[in-house]
Amino acid sequence: MLRTKNLGPEHQWNWQRTWSSVEVNRQSVSSVLGTLFTYNFTLPKVQINRGTVYVGGSSRLRRVVRDLLMPNSGRKELKVAVIGGSVSWGQFTSKRGETDWFSTVAKWMIGAFPRVNITARNGCTPGVPTPYMIMCLELSVDPDVDLVFMEYTLNDGLDPNLYPNRVVADTERLVRRILDLPGKPAVVFMHVPTHGMAAYEPRDPNNIGGTEPYKPFYMTAEDAEGALAHYYDVQYLSLRTATYRLAAHLRQPGFRWEDEFVDQHPGDHGHKIMADLAVHLIQRTALGLLFEPLDLEELVSTVESLPPPMYPGNVPPDRTTCSVGDAFKPLVVLAEGFEYINEGTAEKPKPGYVTTTPGSRLRIKVDTDRSGIGSDPNGIVNVYIHHLRSYQHMGCASIECVSGCLCIPIGVNAKSQETWSQVYLSRLSVTQSKECIVQVTVVNHTYSGEHKFKVTGVVVAERAGAGDAIDLMGGDNRAFMLRQHLGEATQVTWTREGRKGGWDEPYKLRSKLPRRSGE
Repeated sequence: MLRTKNLGPEHQWNWQRTWSSVEVNRQSVSSVLGTLFTYNFTLPKVQINRGTVYVGGSSRLRRVVRDLLMPNSGRKELKVAVIGGSVSWGQFTSKRGETDWFSTVAKWMIGAFPRVNITARNGCTPGVPTPYMIMCLELSVDPDVDLVFMEYTLNDGLDPNLYPNRVVADTERLVRRILDLPGKPAVVFMHVPTHGMAAYEPRDPNNIGGTEPYKPFYMTAEDAEGALAHYYDVQYLSLRTATYRLAAHLRQPGFRWEDEFVDQHPGDHGHKIMADLAVHLIQRTALGLLFEPLDLEELVSTVESLPPPMYPGNVPPDRTTCSVGDAFKPLVVLAEGFEYINEGTAEKPKPGYVTTTPGSRLRIKVDTDRSGIGSDPNGIVNVYIHHLRSYQHMGCASIECVSGCLCIPIGVNAKSQETWSQVYLSRLSVTQSKECIVQVTVVNHTYSGEHKFKVTGVVVAERAGAGDAIDLMGGDNRAFMLRQHLGEATQVTWTREGRKGGWDEPYKLRSKLPRRSGE
């Protein structure tokens, strides 16, 4: 970890002097945008520009930055978020919530734009791919968010087809979900090297002999996803492109792969480079607004309807299909013997419907109709019931469809053989219906001598058929390890008052690569 720490002041630079002699309306750019130029970059300018792969029209981003510079109509609040995997979550940074790239950007934005109260939320979920976030976006992003960074290159893997491309199709549905949120946010791709890319060729003497097969520059989904950037005017930043010349070709000390990465995850220095790219994009957008202000035509374009999907028929669900905690309560149409209880704390809540009495019934109404988004109307849709499994007090339940849909009933034993308490998923494969009523009934049979049963949420698969995201992440009768969406780990949030969250135990990544020397 020490090897990937941030570089010293000899590598740092900012734009203060660059713009001190340039004037707009007889004022120097440095004086007008002075607070923006306080950031010190580490990455050389040439590589920052290379890593800023696609800027395009940036209409939504320009609107966001304009509101940051000159809050219109008395608006004083603005929300920024990041979604992605373990990289942007902060795996292998020295202090998650402080030295990860998004925290660095959040702290800079709060200082650079003093007229606005900025809330920056890290909604990343380690180890999960894009299709999960299509279903569960609202658990990581506020509906009125203004700017969303996306980082899924590592988690989504590869599809060797240029088109149609599975990764691009999944990413398109998530992009459409975000762009259609009530706040009509700007979206920025933050691409990182995929597995095996942040390393030297096998015959290179510097190769550490990792178990991940070496990947050349082109072997990534990010280039294919560039079509989405063009199609939806989504900005595109690339850690691969920003660092490849320095790391793989020049082997420049301080910017070699071993200086930036721990395994496939960037360390502090790699995260600083990612922050450089994001800050530079915002600064560049602010400069553009000085010379070419946002006009009415461009402003109108930021709220117009989305174009048809780039891949025909590739539409996402129009609402979250992942409901836990308070969002789960509206789906419960009968709670006979069950009571909604928070068994955690205010900071780490663990709410759910709890009973200790046999015969208690909980009915949940879900929409399993997927015919409107291209699925076979006769296809089966998976419904996953979140429930607690623990080593004491727990009973058994049956889960079945009672109205509007059909399924084969299942039985659930909530007593764990291990000395832990963990949310598990139980899967029902149901027919499609706008109003499918699923019932959980606590039975008399028990393996613990007691009958406690707790239901914490439900997830309905995005599409009909097997192989959905939840199934790939563990699926039926498996522990649901996504602590960030269960209240067991706080999401990091930055405001002007400081940081909230980020003190939970680090995510335990099962890395396929050995640690490099010096870590």
